[in-house]
Amino acid sequence: MKIQLKGWRVKDLVLTSKQENSFSESNDNKFQLSFGHALDPDNPQEFIIGFKIELNEAMFSIALEMAFVFETDSKIDENFKDSSFLKINAPAIAFPYIRAYISNLTLQSGYDSIILPSINFVSLNEKNK
Repeated sequence: MKIQLKGWRVKDLVLTSKQENSFSESNDNKFQLSFGHALDPDNPQEFIIGFKIELNEAMFSIALEMAFVFETDSKIDENFKDSSFLKINAPAIAFPYIRAYISNLTLQSGYDSIILPSINFVSLNEKNK
């Protein structure tokens, strides 16, 4: 089965600047990531990987939801639904786009460019079993 990233979209974005007098003394940056998948009953050859990201930096915070639409060359069957592609491969394909988006967003917003850490989706999947 051939799989292709068809497109992506920002579903929700909140970038909040923190007041200078309320900057955190600690440099305890917090990054939270959650993701999941959805199948489209109207299009049996597409699926969506959704991400929610929260990032708390000293000067700003970001809450971001993004959706990535993938397309297959055949109908999605039970074998595909049970495979690791929905939990490992597709998120690993999509995540670099999120990293680039946040890096550009922070830089173009007047802050230092933030580069999110790389994520090992295989290890993450093993932990969540």
